[in-house]
Amino acid sequence: MSSSSKVIVSLLGKYLKPYIPQVILLSIFLMIGNSIEIINPQIVSYYIDSVIEGFDKRTALFAGLMFVGMSFIQRSLMIVIRYFSQNLGWASTNDLRSDLTSHCMHLDMTFHNKYKPGEMIERIDGDASALSQFFSTFTIYFIGSFLILIGIIVATFVEGWIYGVIFSGFTIVSLIGLYFIRKIVSPLWRKVRESTTALFGIIEESLSSLEDVRGNGGDEYVMKKFHDVSRTDFKNKNKAMIVSRIYYLASIIMNAVLTLSILVACYYLYVPLGLTAGTVFLLLTYASNILRPLRMILAQLEALQNTLANIDRINEFFNIETEINDAGTEIFPSESIELKFKDLDFSYNKEDMVLQNISFNLQPGKKIGLIGHTGSGKTTLARLIFRLYDPTDGTITINGINSQEFPLKELRQNIAYVTQEVELFKASVKDNITFFSDEIPEEVIHSVFEDLGLEEWTKKLPNGLDTEVFSDELGLSAGEEQLLALSRAFLKGPKIVILDEASSRLDPATERKVDIAISKLLEGRSAIIIAHRLTTLHDVDDILLLKDGHIIEYDSRENLLKDPNSHFSQLLQKGIEEVLQ
Repeated sequence: MSSSSKVIVSLLGKYLKPYIPQVILLSIFLMIGNSIEIINPQIVSYYIDSVIEGFDKRTALFAGLMFVGMSFIQRSLMIVIRYFSQNLGWASTNDLRSDLTSHCMHLDMTFHNKYKPGEMIERIDGDASALSQFFSTFTIYFIGSFLILIGIIVATFVEGWIYGVIFSGFTIVSLIGLYFIRKIVSPLWRKVRESTTALFGIIEESLSSLEDVRGNGGDEYVMKKFHDVSRTDFKNKNKAMIVSRIYYLASIIMNAVLTLSILVACYYLYVPLGLTAGTVFLLLTYASNILRPLRMILAQLEALQNTLANIDRINEFFNIETEINDAGTEIFPSESIELKFKDLDFSYNKEDMVLQNISFNLQPGKKIGLIGHTGSGKTTLARLIFRLYDPTDGTITINGINSQEFPLKELRQNIAYVTQEVELFKASVKDNITFFSDEIPEEVIHSVFEDLGLEEWTKKLPNGLDTEVFSDELGLSAGEEQLLALSRAFLKGPKIVILDEASSRLDPATERKVDIAISKLLEGRSAIIIAHRLTTLHDVDDILLLKDGHIIEYDSRENLLKDPNSHFSQLLQKGIEEVLQ
């Protein structure tokens, strides 16, 4: 068995296992429906022979009613089969979507930096949707058509070995031909999936940066890039679809050859074999009917090419393992927290160091101001604390215990990371604050809002905490979004708080509100404040200045202010408020 076949069997086994009763029921209905398709031509053949040999009204009526009844049952079964198969396909692939989404969510940032959101959506939803169609239609059309094909061959052998040989030979030659065509088509459909994914990635990237693109006059460039990728995608699809039509052309030619062979055989063997008109009709009907299952098999083989590409891409994601080891068993300290960096190095690509020889201590209840030019490594350092990445070398310890010894969920539950960019969901205010948890009472939320000065704002909400964010009734300002982000941090009750200059883009009035909320959040907690403006560091205990991934200054704020030669003191003396450039 090839590796692709093993993957298909593995996926079918895993995601169809919970639906075994539906699979069995579907198989029974399918066998009954296919049996009727083999039997009905036999009924018509019997009717024709009865009429020619001597017309009998009772026989004709019986055959007619039998044919109509069988046809009605078959059509009814096909409706039921279609319902069950579609339901089965979507239910099983919804499980696949869930597993794949969960797997991607637990991968480290190296993965998320490599794949754009648009590409991930196309793989998780687009490829899974294609698999849904495959899971549902493959059962009906491929397996069902295969059973019909076997039934026809057996029925023709019953009528005469010469006809069975003709039908068998036709089937074998067809399958051999189609096998080689598959080798040509499969790589073409794989290229289609790749170009479609690239197209979705470009669309996502263009939409997410629309404000910057328009503001800087990049519309023409973006549209040119979009058209280039679209043109490649169109060419790939067009070529794959044209080559795939070889299936249908081959089936039509082979069916014509089969029909001609049946007519020639009947002409020369009509008397020796004692053929009847009903038998001739039966053979010609089977010759005509065999075209449909062959076409269906061809179509499913074509779909299989797409499916193999889908499965390869899905399996590629499943085979990616996170570089963040979550095997820790230590219980996070309940007492005050001391965070310590010791001889830490970090590189995204294992070659170019972003941080080098970083060592400092964050004492319990203390606050460190982290400053440096853009690209100095400030945000990277914060992400290392949260274990979005792990150090290349060196350690981060919490109360003397390596942070990697704590379970990821417990570590992150005790660390709050508040950034400038607030991600809100199109959901209620309550769900946005609690991340859809039902375990947090509304009283607690109102208490947090009161602490943050949001109580008056809450009273104005048309539906209270159930008011939907981004609805026509609620348009949030940047300050309100930032206060909601701080509310999330409050509800976590973290031991360590990391602030990536949460108030740097706000107007002065709103900034004061956010600063008051931040002060309440930081009470009694250890904190690292990534500063883009020096004025925000008036309340920190220590200052850590980064440059090109190195610590060039680290001391208490008080000592640095007293030293006129310190970098921090010089920045203040020169009036350089912005340290981003």
